[in-house]
Amino acid sequence: MRRSLLLSVFAFVALLQTSRAQEVQYQEEPGVSQLMRLWINQNRATPRVEGWRIQIMASTDRQQVEDAKTRFKLLYPETPADWIHEKPYYKLRVGAFRTRQEAMAFLSNLPEYAGAYPAKDANIHPRDFLQFQ
Repeated sequence: MRRSLLLSVFAFVALLQTSRAQEVQYQEEPGVSQLMRLWINQNRATPRVEGWRIQIMASTDRQQVEDAKTRFKLLYPETPADWIHEKPYYKLRVGAFRTRQEAMAFLSNLPEYAGAYPAKDANIHPRDFLQFQ
């Protein structure tokens, strides 16, 4: 009995040693490695993710949108706000939210912007996301 137990322990230890000694090696094409490095560097340089913003106005008059942005920043200085140009409109969008529900919760706190609505945005920097408790 003792001998079989000792043999079992020895076999188990030997099995562990051989499994650790096994190694997987792979050969990667240089073009694939270069493409991965390029992709990683681009994502580090310009990290952008998809999320939601609140569009509070759209106009063909850029000055009108910039004035609205200034007024908004006076009321909500901590909230990111910027306009985008999608011909022929300039659109003022504020906030940065991971989900539509977060955007809707923020929108309920903007009674002075009755026509505002959530808009999907694929160009949000991660630091812009607002935190809700």
